[in-house]
Amino acid sequence: MEKIERVRWGFIGAGGIAKRALYPAISKSNVGEIYAVASRDKNKALTISPNGIIYTSYEELLADPKVEAVYISLPNSLHLPWAIKAMRAGKHVLCEKPLGMNAKEVEEAIAVSKETGRIFVEASWNRWHPRSQRIREIVKSGELGEITRIRSCFTYDGLDQENIRLDPALGGGILYDLGPYSTVAPLWAMDFQEISDIDVQVIWHKGGTDETTRVNFKIGGAVAETVTSDNIQVTHWFIIEGTKGELRTGGSDSFNSHNAPSTLEITVDGKARVERFDACDPYQLMSDAFARVVRGGSDWLMPMDQSLKFAKFFDAIFAKMGRP
Repeated sequence: MEKIERVRWGFIGAGGIAKRALYPAISKSNVGEIYAVASRDKNKALTISPNGIIYTSYEELLADPKVEAVYISLPNSLHLPWAIKAMRAGKHVLCEKPLGMNAKEVEEAIAVSKETGRIFVEASWNRWHPRSQRIREIVKSGELGEITRIRSCFTYDGLDQENIRLDPALGGGILYDLGPYSTVAPLWAMDFQEISDIDVQVIWHKGGTDETTRVNFKIGGAVAETVTSDNIQVTHWFIIEGTKGELRTGGSDSFNSHNAPSTLEITVDGKARVERFDACDPYQLMSDAFARVVRGGSDWLMPMDQSLKFAKFFDAIFAKMGRP
């Protein structure tokens, strides 16, 4: 593979996901490097990049001409404004999910991306996992026949009550937290066919965010049943059933397989097989693909129009939810 100049990354935000996921991913990269980190808390920034350039102002990082690409890991409500500021400052942007708080915001950011010519991608890292891509390949091949039912679930429990994921003012709620994985999985699995008959059941947290959300709907000719929660024992599944057979993710890592082997269990016409996937870091696959595209490559990046379709879907779900 031809060697390319490493893309210089700037981090806006130095929270847990930046420290646990993107920092180690880019640290191992041959096509990217962590050049600078901006955080209101200098000590947090130092834990991510003790030897890099540290800014305590996001504006200062964006003003640094050496920063080429920005990774944004701020609270949900701050994604859109800082993504737009970064693109207008000439930076390519990899932004944590969700890109915006509604479809109108996502449309606004996409317009800025097109206007400035800057790459803008939602960091839904699971989509880069080889198993996720294989699921889409199997469904598209017709091996399972006509898809009739899709079930997905991603839950955890024990969330600290002070966690920003529970703060409605910061865009909290389980749909924005885990929905970009399990709730939208039927959409990409079914190649974004028409959605109808959305039904939502929600349990509200006392602070005003959704803590358990069950969303059922029809997509194409299939029925989809999805569950997300921050107050249910850790549970994962992703099952796709068709007229000829079914597939399901093995183990308890349907949407968060990271640096560990994973499997797909497939049964077609009564014959079962297991497909195995080596341990990989999808965060690195994502950030490396992004960096190569910055350098003119043709790697797959999740298209902005898919993020917009997710946002419109979430808008429809929230409309069904109402508020407590």
